[in-house]
Amino acid sequence: MRTQTLITALALFIISSSEINAEGFSSRGIKFGFNSSKFTGKDIPGKGIANIPGLTLGFFINYEVSNQFSLQSELLFTTKGSRINTVGDIYLHNIFTYMEIPVLVKWTFATGKKWKPYFLGGPFLDIKLLAFNEEGFPEDFRKIDLGLILGAGIRFNKMSLGVHCIHGFLNFDQSDENIDLKNQTISVVAGFSF
Repeated sequence: MRTQTLITALALFIISSSEINAEGFSSRGIKFGFNSSKFTGKDIPGKGIANIPGLTLGFFINYEVSNQFSLQSELLFTTKGSRINTVGDIYLHNIFTYMEIPVLVKWTFATGKKWKPYFLGGPFLDIKLLAFNEEGFPEDFRKIDLGLILGAGIRFNKMSLGVHCIHGFLNFDQSDENIDLKNQTISVVAGFSF
């Protein structure tokens, strides 16, 4: 099931990318970066939590509506999670891997210079590929997540560097209906257009 979901998402992205690009999409490229993520919510387990590092890698397509506004769709492989202090100095590293599909509105400052700062924001859909920790592969985590991405960065020719704040809206832990836990991530990402 996970493989079918992954193949379907990838096929839809490739098809839309090729067709949209034929209709005048301005750029497409690759993105990669580093994450720092943790759990948020009312039901933090154990004695406390800490951020855990992760990676982001994928593709994007961007359509310039005007010199300042554009729409950007992405297909990313990303990791999220949190380090939980369970007992004493024992930590449990919960790591989730997702296929992330954001649809973002991007506003670029028309400075007239080569360096162009921008803001972006929009919703995302996460499809869980795998969840694991030191105890194994827990199955009581939600298969999808929905949330919001807000970010800012700077573009220079075909390169960009940005910081994204990513907040999930759905409770990912389904072991108990009363538990409230969500993903929160900060990403530093670099992009290369071609």
